[in-house]
Amino acid sequence: MVPMRRCRILPAVVYTFVLLQSVHAVWAGAPTNEAIADSSPPQAARSPSVLLITIDTLRADHLGCYGYRRGATPAIDALAKQAAKFEHAFSAVPLTLPSHAALFTGTYPFYNGVRDQPGFRLPDNIPTLTEYLARAGYATAAVLGSPVLSRRFGLSRGFDEYDDHFGASTEELEAVFSDTKRPAETVVRLGLAWLDSKPAGKPYFLWLHFYDPHMPYVAPEPFRSRFADRPYDSEIAYTDSALATLFAGLRKRGLFESTVIALTADHGEGLGDRGESTHGYFIYDSTLHVPLLVKAASDASGVRQSRGTARPGQAPAFEAAHPTDVKTPVSLVDLAPTLLRFVGIKVPTSMQGTDFSGSILAGEEPRPHPVYAETMYPLLHLGWNPLRALVAETPGQQVEKYIQAPHPELYDLGSDPGEKRNKSSSSSAEAATRREQLEAFVKTHSPARPPPGRGPVSGKTAELFSSLGYLASAGAPDPEWTTSRRDPKDCISENEQLLHAAHEYQALHYDAAARILEEVLRHDPQQPHALDYLGTIQFLRHDLEGARATYKRLVQAAPYYATAYIQLGHVEALLGNRSEAERLYRLATEADPSNPRPPRELGTLLLANGKIGPAEEMLRQALQLDPGDVLALAPLGEAAALEQHYEEAATLLQRVLDAEPARRDLTVMLNLGFVCLKLGRFTDVERLMKAAIQIDPRQAQAYALLGAASHESGDNAGAREAFQHALALDPHNRMALQGAHALGVVPPP
Repeated sequence: MVPMRRCRILPAVVYTFVLLQSVHAVWAGAPTNEAIADSSPPQAARSPSVLLITIDTLRADHLGCYGYRRGATPAIDALAKQAAKFEHAFSAVPLTLPSHAALFTGTYPFYNGVRDQPGFRLPDNIPTLTEYLARAGYATAAVLGSPVLSRRFGLSRGFDEYDDHFGASTEELEAVFSDTKRPAETVVRLGLAWLDSKPAGKPYFLWLHFYDPHMPYVAPEPFRSRFADRPYDSEIAYTDSALATLFAGLRKRGLFESTVIALTADHGEGLGDRGESTHGYFIYDSTLHVPLLVKAASDASGVRQSRGTARPGQAPAFEAAHPTDVKTPVSLVDLAPTLLRFVGIKVPTSMQGTDFSGSILAGEEPRPHPVYAETMYPLLHLGWNPLRALVAETPGQQVEKYIQAPHPELYDLGSDPGEKRNKSSSSSAEAATRREQLEAFVKTHSPARPPPGRGPVSGKTAELFSSLGYLASAGAPDPEWTTSRRDPKDCISENEQLLHAAHEYQALHYDAAARILEEVLRHDPQQPHALDYLGTIQFLRHDLEGARATYKRLVQAAPYYATAYIQLGHVEALLGNRSEAERLYRLATEADPSNPRPPRELGTLLLANGKIGPAEEMLRQALQLDPGDVLALAPLGEAAALEQHYEEAATLLQRVLDAEPARRDLTVMLNLGFVCLKLGRFTDVERLMKAAIQIDPRQAQAYALLGAASHESGDNAGAREAFQHALALDPHNRMALQGAHALGVVPPP
């Protein structure tokens, strides 16, 4: 949690350049990519196109077509009149990444391995909906609304274009949207632009992901003022207005009727229900129940598809069918196989979901089947018990939900849609039956060995998810099922306190955050997040002894949490205990071998201790885990310079600047300037140092390097002026003193 950007400036002299110090495998039972080759592709020219719309954090009960009367969703409501509307559709996980992984693979989270976020990645050998469509001849593209689904998490496979470049596109929007959200209107504009540029004669699969309803709720005008007392609804209304533009654009291009359109959400939002303000913690319907609308394609006459006349390997023919309201519970896991059948592709055996395309086209209820959901968030982030549930129809056609927890829950969703009356005690035999069904379901659908869904978490990724209200994964090392930990129902107030403290910390209100954290620790002295945040606040206040004591408690409370060792290592290094810091960084590497941060921190420390070879080894290990980690690239460039491998050093340091062009790291610029001076690239030195002086006009080393480059280029007048500037700012600058002496400006240093 402590921001530790450390890179040494490489001060040097004209003639004696002295560098000074400063401080995925295949598992049994899993499908392989050969499964894709087994499906018979249809004739692409005869296949309908597919548009998938996923709206992040959208509750079904906040849409007009699902009975909400206080919002404004005319575009979605109009689509619902032309589509099959599923009254009981459920997310597999109330978190963005694992929910989308389940949707795109048609598999359950315990099968595909993506149980949480961040720290998880879809394994390469789990085929996706997109890969099947791409092989069938589809042009494919995705436009994302947030970096929480960027390509590093494994969902980009099969896409010709995967637009995960973020940031506001206009000056007006920059004041409203941060880099964690791409505005809905921008997602629509980019999606329509891709449709205009895609290869002609090919059907398309376009996925548009909208992130606006996710916190923070900051919609643009006029939606913000119109829903001033309901900011969540303002984001939904804004997103709906962008969808109106999308649907109008499709009609203008003659694509709306001939395209299969599926609209859904990855999960809902707590909004205070059962004490949960956001999502991921509980698996009640406030966060699991999602809208699901599926509009079949039509031919030019407006007649809808029928799969009944399709031959194997061909797209369906067409016959009349009417939109319908579907009462049978379904899962987002069912959507991928359904969309494949809509376009005439055989559902692969790797998919665990149920195809309900025939029911949509026939206007009939799908065959009832159990719907599974889970959340590992309480376990992995807080050390409390995970939750899992099974939703199913009873013989009497009632919809029941069983939640397995230390204190189990059983609800009749028909008569108790708010899940207020827990029947598990009064109907203990029925609850026991539901538990057995749930456990049998998981056993039947699990692979022989747990899938390798874990992936590395970069510092930027950790900061991103923290800014979006997610606590770090400090609770437990692995997503294993248990009922022996604290029930999340008993801890909801503590969770909300921690979220409140995290928000205060993000807003730099450290005193307020510390008060909340100390209150939490009075009741739960071992709470990892409270210790982590409190230690960080103490660190930022320069209370190193206090931070050391708190981080030692964190290591004892969460010995599997690599960040605990890293934070304590930072403190020990600053207190002068470098050997202890080195030991702690090595423990962090052992605690989480997939995390690039421990080897990066260890490498940086070893470099500061003059151990260049071991430092390079650790830094390269960090870059293997995260090739774009600039905090590892910068010290590795420094190490290369120290070993006089100047070409390699220049390449590494330039990569740092290219990765963050807007930031223009001054230390990296100075180091690259020194390396370019050694390589005789004097024009580059001049360009870099003039840019550095613009950033910090009082940077003596920039003037010294500029003088050295001018002197080597034969511009003695320019060199003399630059050296004099440097010495006026720092009379002891070694490079400037030696350069000025060489020009006869000052006596020998």
